[in-house]
Amino acid sequence: MGSEKRRISSDSGDAYARVVRREELQQELEQKRCQDDITQPDAEDKAEGGDSDEASDLFRQHSHQQSMEGG
Repeated sequence: MGSEKRRISSDSGDAYARVVRREELQQELEQKRCQDDITQPDAEDKAEGGDSDEASDLFRQHSHQQSMEGG
C-alpha cells in the first residue's frame, strides 16, 4: 500500500510540475508578444492612423448605407 501511495504522490508531483511549466511558457510567450508589440507597431495601426480614422470610417459606412437605402 505504501508503494502505491508514493506512486500516486509522484504522479501528482509530475502533473503539478507540467502545469507550472505550461504556465511559465505561456507567460514567456505573452511577454515576448508584448515586447514585439512595443517594438513593431501593427500594420493596421499605421494604416488606420488611430481612433479618429476609425470614427470617420464608421461615419462613411453609415452615410453609404443611408444613401443606398435612399434616405
